[in-house]
Amino acid sequence: MDGEGPQHVRLGDVVFDTGCGVLRDASGETRQLRPQSARVLAELVRARGQGVSKAELIDRVWGDIAVTEDSLVQCVADIRRALGDGQRTLVQTLPRFGYRLALPERAGPEPAGTEEVGALDQAPIRFAVSVDGTRLAWTASGQGLPMLKAPSWISNIEMEARSLIFTEFYRRLGAHVRLVRFDQRGTSLSDRITGPLDLWDIVEDMRAVADAAGLERFLLFGPSQGVAFSIAFAHRYPERVLGIIGRGGFGRGWVATGDEAGRRKYEGSRALIEAGWNDSNPEYRRFFTARLIPDSSPAVAREFDEMQRRACDAAAILANLDLMVGLDIEALAREVTAPVLLLHSRGDRSVSDAEGRRLAMTLPNADFVLLDDDNHIFLPGTPGFHQALAAIERFLAGFGPA
Repeated sequence: MDGEGPQHVRLGDVVFDTGCGVLRDASGETRQLRPQSARVLAELVRARGQGVSKAELIDRVWGDIAVTEDSLVQCVADIRRALGDGQRTLVQTLPRFGYRLALPERAGPEPAGTEEVGALDQAPIRFAVSVDGTRLAWTASGQGLPMLKAPSWISNIEMEARSLIFTEFYRRLGAHVRLVRFDQRGTSLSDRITGPLDLWDIVEDMRAVADAAGLERFLLFGPSQGVAFSIAFAHRYPERVLGIIGRGGFGRGWVATGDEAGRRKYEGSRALIEAGWNDSNPEYRRFFTARLIPDSSPAVAREFDEMQRRACDAAAILANLDLMVGLDIEALAREVTAPVLLLHSRGDRSVSDAEGRRLAMTLPNADFVLLDDDNHIFLPGTPGFHQALAAIERFLAGFGPA
């Protein structure tokens, strides 16, 4: 907002009065908006740069009146005409979600994760075939040292390309590495699964994608249980691994620790997934969002809720959960000599920093770095995000040029 009054917002070369819903250009002339269009614009202004879903806009503007999404689309087109926003730089479409107003000037700091997100420049999506015939969707971005991302909780390589959560991290990482990412089996564009998941199936999926992408010796990036998968891969294929970067990692899953509190967390998570993961209401998935990124803004939380819904159904996430809680790779870790950087948030609500520290002490060649936030996932705009990037850059410098 530009200081012209508490109800006035400058949008390009016009000023919008949120009180009366009027647009005026520099000469003071009025640009007409239909009443519903003015209300849609007011809601987007009120969101202060955060995305607003189509469902929320329809509910706030039309209330109990039954309308289709076409009514909202017409209002957005009306707003863009009035703003002269033919390039859609002010009123931005968030694919399969809703809309966001890019405010040229902002009053004070925004919540973490609400920055404008330009699409990640990534390669076309291709498919690799694992040893058992499972097809895996993969893509790549960035330039430099070769790196493969290991599977974790969920993945959606389409949504990650324009994400409030992931895009900035992958863009910054891409200044140093060529990062190959894939949708893990059972998730998003990869083949759906039936039955349980196996650690060594995941390892072979990683090998199949690396082969398809032309990676010979490469770094591994492991988020969460992806650290355990990376260690297992390095144990089976040590000649192919340059090093490992892990985020929020652990060597033992909740059940494998033998701790009663861990078993209760597993049983509670399983009950929530069975009760409502497949429901269109994000209430049940929001539990996992709050555990993974507690510092998220409402827009970031909504995005992750939706990403979880689109990524997989309840059966697939239950298979992933069952594999995760039973992991125990500490014996393998003792024999992995590749250099490892383990990053862990002090207040991680999904995996305690004590488990991360325990894993670091198990590995022969590991550095352990604590980050100053509570998030299990790197969240742009937080202190931990910047600390993680700095630590990663220092670690990568040790490998020299690509």
